Amino acid sequence: MNLIEEIIEATLDSNGQLQLTHLPQLPPGPVVVTIRAAVTAGPKRGLADVIREIRADQIARGFHGLSTEQLRERDAEVEAENDEYDKKMERLGALPPPDSVPK
Repeated sequence: MNLIEEIIEATLDSNGQLQLTHLPQLPPGPVVVTIRAAVTAGPKRGLADVIREIRADQIARGFHGLSTEQLRERDAEVEAENDEYDKKMERLGALPPPDSVPK
């Protein structure tokens, strides 16, 4: 026995009848019908929506972010690390000294 299957989207009317989007291509005869509610796509989230959700989750967990002063301190730390790395690379000959770059 050959099992033939076809998926057809449809709308279920208030009176219980299905309105098919197209006619089935199956041969005439008995069939089994399974009805499953279609998942409708919600509105698409944008970047700003995601950022707001992240911020709300952080606040709910008690994380309120870094202060302006803390951010400045962190930037200074990163800058110092970068400067130290650049100096090390210059000593190793991997980078030319900053004053030797042609302008």
